[in-house]
Amino acid sequence: MTEAGTSVPYHVPVMVGEVLHFWLTSPDGIYVDGTIGGGGHTAALLEHLSPKGLVIGLDADPEAIAYCQQRFARELTQGRLRLLRANFRQTCDLMRDMWGKVQGFLLDLGVSWHQVDTPERGFSFRARGPLDMRFGPDTLQTAEALLAAASEEELASLLRRYGEEPRARAIARRIVQRRRSVPVRTTADLRAVVEEVVPPPHRLKSLARVFQALRIAVNDELGALQEALACAPLLLAPGGRLVVLSYHSLEDRLVKEFLRRQSTSPVPTFRTLTPKPLRPSAEEVQRNPRARSARLRAAERL
Repeated sequence: MTEAGTSVPYHVPVMVGEVLHFWLTSPDGIYVDGTIGGGGHTAALLEHLSPKGLVIGLDADPEAIAYCQQRFARELTQGRLRLLRANFRQTCDLMRDMWGKVQGFLLDLGVSWHQVDTPERGFSFRARGPLDMRFGPDTLQTAEALLAAASEEELASLLRRYGEEPRARAIARRIVQRRRSVPVRTTADLRAVVEEVVPPPHRLKSLARVFQALRIAVNDELGALQEALACAPLLLAPGGRLVVLSYHSLEDRLVKEFLRRQSTSPVPTFRTLTPKPLRPSAEEVQRNPRARSARLRAAERL
């Protein structure tokens, strides 16, 4: 399904076949899509569910919820889908009545095409827009506000920790120097600062790392992921599946360590189904280059 008035898809889901292979265990089950986005994985799952099956889709982004309300109008009317505008870190609080009853919990940690390709959201250095980067309006601090308030040390630490950027200190220093005379308000402003510090051969990678780091910090993405992972043992029924799609090493490391702890503790709660993360096929990456960094891990509740 495309966005209204355009031929551009809202999002192209990644590794749909592989996700379904692990996510789907019973056609009559209850499933949670913690990041429904454009609804691609949910649409594929609904095709395999019976009329008794139910999908509960969450997303912090009101634009994603509005899009899915239109896309899944029939399924919502039929009671086969429920939508909640909420960050997936809130899953356990919002779904206490379903603890121990869910057959599958999916977390797709990627940013949607719609978010990246909408300049007003500020996620991409390739288009001029305000430095917002919030997934939803409940997040109070924008990237612009963060850049204006953080010290040089805090900025350097943020860029190192969340972006693994080797020139973190120099970029942080230049941001602070710049904002003394002119605020860093737009994606173009931030890009210009990075390009002043980083030599041309390395600029694109540094820009990607800097924008990633700010997005992670603004949305507390790693904190949200840790809370969602902690929810999984409570939410899932025995035999239920946790499936996580991550897109950078920081996320994947958290998922890997969580599953290792949960599967090797004296009273294990999960059995790992993917000893190594699955990657998209060469054919999928050729069709959708944005899928190239995806890593899929899955585990089964004991």
